[in-house]
Amino acid sequence: MMRILRLDDRGAFGALIGVLFASGVLLGLAALTIDVGTVYQERAELQNGADAGSLAVAKSCVTAPAGSGLEPLCAPAEAAKYANLNAKDGTSTVSLVCGRDPKDILPSCPGSSGTLVDCPAPTSADKNYVDVHTATRTAGGSSLLPPVFARALTGNASYQGTTILACARASWGPALQSTKSLAMTLSLCAWTQATGGGTPPVFGVDQRIYVRDAPNAPTCNGLSAPGEFGWLNDIGGCTASIDLTQSGYVTGSDPGKNLSAACQSALLSYVANRTPIFIPIFDTTTGTGSGATYHLVGLAAFILTGYANMNPLKDAIPAPFTKGSCPNGATTPSCIYGHFTQALVPVATQIGGGTYFGATAVKLAG
Repeated sequence: MMRILRLDDRGAFGALIGVLFASGVLLGLAALTIDVGTVYQERAELQNGADAGSLAVAKSCVTAPAGSGLEPLCAPAEAAKYANLNAKDGTSTVSLVCGRDPKDILPSCPGSSGTLVDCPAPTSADKNYVDVHTATRTAGGSSLLPPVFARALTGNASYQGTTILACARASWGPALQSTKSLAMTLSLCAWTQATGGGTPPVFGVDQRIYVRDAPNAPTCNGLSAPGEFGWLNDIGGCTASIDLTQSGYVTGSDPGKNLSAACQSALLSYVANRTPIFIPIFDTTTGTGSGATYHLVGLAAFILTGYANMNPLKDAIPAPFTKGSCPNGATTPSCIYGHFTQALVPVATQIGGGTYFGATAVKLAG
């Protein structure tokens, strides 16, 4: 009997498929699936474009074009370039670039609409930020994403498509972390003297900076930090891992003139390449030599242009300094030459709200 019942079911599924096709149900489902997939693809491309665009504008607010000698100025036009690069058809609409920057180049952002495709309202923590809003734009110039099949369905003849929206925010501020810091720390005294101690600081002027324990090395009133720079325990390759979100205290290694081969190579490389190095700034110290502890208050971007009296290194001393520039009194202390600058920490890191020493982090919000 069961066998007979099963035989009676033959063709039932085929008949059901025929009915569904005739009523347009499966065609409708297919159209819905394809069109929704197209919308999701468009949304992903616009979001990627907004992300890349906001990061590009934020970076332009922090660093000027290499070799230009200019001050950083926010470049809102960067948003469109990167938004288009992330669109499969090479085009999209950047409907708004807004935010908050020190030079007031970016227009203020309107209130958030509260929708999922809009950026949230800025908070007090968003001291410097840029929002980039993107929207659909086809190769033909239309602001509507055209349907693939949906318009062919009964009752949808007038449907022309939809506009997809996206928004991204990038924030920037003083960097709090670096895994590629040179195993050296500079004093707040050195920073103040080298940059004029004003707001904004003066970047780009070469200075002589003495080792911390050098007798009679310059000091600043109100700071308990004798001298101006010291050496830190390194994690290999003459680098130190700095995390100012933790205690803010690090210990020194005080190699003095007996630098490791790694530190010798690092110093030579930095002088030759003039690449920014990220060095922590300390305001107070305890102990001396290898027992020194430094209290860190921020990360600085520094261009090392020379050094002296760090045997067995061959001294590298730039003009206008001379080999006699380092001796101080009856002693011959170690010293470095260089200037503070503005540069991006290469890996996204935590952003702080403290003193800005030129080392900057840029990251997407959220």
